[in-house]
This record gives sequence, structure tokens and C-alpha cells, in this order.
Amino acid sequence: MPNNNSVIAHLQALADFPGIDGCALVETSTGMSWHVAGSYHELERIGEAAIEFWRIQGRLSAHLATLGALKSAVYSFSNRVVALFPCCDDPGLVLVCVAAKRDVAWPAWGLKVEALRRVVAQSLAAPPH
Repeated sequence: MPNNNSVIAHLQALADFPGIDGCALVETSTGMSWHVAGSYHELERIGEAAIEFWRIQGRLSAHLATLGALKSAVYSFSNRVVALFPCCDDPGLVLVCVAAKRDVAWPAWGLKVEALRRVVAQSLAAPPH
């Protein structure tokens, strides 16, 4: 589990982004949240449930292969959106965020997600202390 300060700081920066209520780094095989940041209540529970969406997409990915690699999945509810972004393949980690329905600068958010992916990869590649 990448639990270094850099991973946690990047996750907090994502949670502090305008329009974002909270985010979690969730393991795809178990639904366990490795790290959670933000103010949205029940974020761990939402992350665990959202991973089921991710698993369904994984099972159906062959049907969607002509569209290219999946970059994100967004589920719109009446009050909020839940957005999922792949972070790591081994172990499978997905960034799950709860956000406002409007006024999120998703292109700028995507740059911060890329930075999180890099620090997660670095954390997983580093030898244990």
C-alpha cells in the first residue's frame, strides 16, 4: 500500500480542487480504500460501491475495445457525480471522486490525476524501509 506522504499530499490536493467533495484511492480487487481525502461523508463506502462499476466495465471491455483505452468513467446522480480514474494496474488502483455536477475544471483535474499516478508508481517501486 503506498502510504508515503507524497501520495497522501497529492490525494489531498485532488480533494481540495474546486468542485470536488472528496476522493479515495481504492483497490479494485477488494474495494478497500487505501487513502481517503476530503469532506464528503461515507466516502469509503462510496468508493467500495463505485469499484463495482469499474469491475463491470472490466468484464465488458472487449466489447468497447474499438474505442481505445478507458481514461475515466463518470456516473451522474441527481445531486453529485462519481468519477473514476485508473491509477495503477498492479495492484489495481482507481481514484474515485465525488464532485459537484458543474463547475469542475476536468482538464486541470486530469493533470493532477497524472501527478498522483506518478507518485503512486514511485511509491510502489521504492524498496520498503
